[in-house]
Amino acid sequence: MMFSKIFEKIKKSNKIAIFSHTRPDGDTIGGVLALKIALQSIGKQCDTFCDVAINEKFFFLPQADQYKLEPQEKYDLYIAVDCGELARTGENFVYFSKKNNTINIDHHSTNDMFAGLNYVTSYASTCEMVFELLKFMKIEFTHDIALCLYTGMSTDTGNFSHSNTDKHVFECAGELIGYGINVAELNFILYKNTSFERTKLLGKVISRTRRYCDNKVSLIYTLLSDIQEAGAKQSDTEGFIDYATNIAGTEVGVSICQHNENSYKISMRSRGDVDVSRICSEFGGGGHKKASGCMVSGFFEDVVDKIVRAISFEL
Repeated sequence: MMFSKIFEKIKKSNKIAIFSHTRPDGDTIGGVLALKIALQSIGKQCDTFCDVAINEKFFFLPQADQYKLEPQEKYDLYIAVDCGELARTGENFVYFSKKNNTINIDHHSTNDMFAGLNYVTSYASTCEMVFELLKFMKIEFTHDIALCLYTGMSTDTGNFSHSNTDKHVFECAGELIGYGINVAELNFILYKNTSFERTKLLGKVISRTRRYCDNKVSLIYTLLSDIQEAGAKQSDTEGFIDYATNIAGTEVGVSICQHNENSYKISMRSRGDVDVSRICSEFGGGGHKKASGCMVSGFFEDVVDKIVRAISFEL
């Protein structure tokens, strides 16, 4: 039923704007680009938007270099992909104020249903949802569409290693491989190819890992000064949290990345029964039970204390 409603909206629209969430990852980028390419194939004029520049490591994806920061003209339809809440659209939230021409495609349990049409599931990735939508629309799949969707499925499951990896995502990914995806080459691009500057930054960050709550909480942090000294970029911190979460005995891994002078991006991962989405929601964030995030303002050590205290109540 939801597929039919979405398809009807698309058929009635000529100019379509598709949005990734702020600080975009592979799932939102892959889903947006796959949807764009698919809609272009049926004659729609599509543009893609994100309020910040996307990580250059995703520039291997078709049309990834054509993202714009915000619309400069009016569109018939506005689609958000992988945005767990309106705030995740960043500075582009204003384009979802009119419910009658907006669609929200997402897989976060904390989604606040901000659009006129809300297609929300508990799938491992939003790209699985785009995959099924395009199947319903009888879109002719190509290597480019498959590459975008596979990238999103892979990155949102930690290369099919996180606890959200299930039969459904394997079935979707398996079908996409049939369109000529070189899995070994893609894995190198996504998970192994790294810059010298990122390596320097990672070394410093790992060297000062902290542990709390009888070593059940492992925490790493990256300051703006660290990034500058290493000659790295903010996007280079992506994936750092895994180094905290993977420490033996850790139940909750935390990565704190300074966003500006007194604002910090918090990422949390759970290896046990702790629902980190509930913790992050206390700070205005959200996500999944095993992987969530939020933004917290204040002095650094005060932010650490707030986060650790909130986690301790859930252990």
